[in-house]
Amino acid sequence: MLTLQNWLSFYEKNYVCVGRVIGRFYGEDGLPTPALTQVEAMITRGVEANKLELQEKQTFPPCNAEWSSARGSRLWCFPSAPFCLSLALAPGSLKHALTLQFL
Repeated sequence: MLTLQNWLSFYEKNYVCVGRVIGRFYGEDGLPTPALTQVEAMITRGVEANKLELQEKQTFPPCNAEWSSARGSRLWCFPSAPFCLSLALAPGSLKHALTLQFL
């Protein structure tokens, strides 16, 4: 739904509205139908969910992982996270090092 909203914002900025298509979202009188009201409510909820997700990512930044045949696996988090996690696994070995520190 948010992709649809992005498209609509682009369309409204760059094109002149010349009318509405009668159908699922607009009636013969040109007024919104209940289906459009539902879509708009879903878009509003999606925008709010995106805001919350961005706030959560700022509080708890995502961690990263990489693997190479030379170094094995490695997992780390950004220093701005409320914790610091680092995990390294040597290739071909069960030896590993894990560091977890809450800041």
